[in-house]
Amino acid sequence: MGISLFPFRLRHAFPLARLKREIESTASHLVISKNERNESGFHILARLALSRRTMNTLIAADGDALIGYVSLVFPRFRKLKGNAYLTIALKEAYRGKGIGTLLMRSAEDFARARGIRRIELDVLAKNTGAIHLYERLGYAIEGRRRQAIKDEDGFDDMLIMAKFV
Repeated sequence: MGISLFPFRLRHAFPLARLKREIESTASHLVISKNERNESGFHILARLALSRRTMNTLIAADGDALIGYVSLVFPRFRKLKGNAYLTIALKEAYRGKGIGTLLMRSAEDFARARGIRRIELDVLAKNTGAIHLYERLGYAIEGRRRQAIKDEDGFDDMLIMAKFV
């Protein structure tokens, strides 16, 4: 497995849009459900143009195939500077192989270099694999939004986790 990580560039907009749709079509642990995202490569290009200074995305690939990504969103407001919000997604076949850890640590290194002191994320309570990863990397549960998510199994809690970097 030749896994590589690289920063998102304009040429990745359409492949990243396809990757997001593919991951979302098979992952029940995400807030977004299959076929809910109406985001094309054009949407990603537009968002990148509008948020060049407030968002950074790192892509994971196996050879030429995109397999996952991690994004950090940085707040615009002065009082929130030093914080970042993290999202991560990985194709199911690549979970449990250390790639999520690699993406998370790379995002943390980038955040640290940018002067970020705190990274936060949301995760569904039933996503125990992700929670285990985040806790192993030093993230702590700071809050719980009870029954915030309605899915095919009923309701699930949304956990708020954070780490000081």
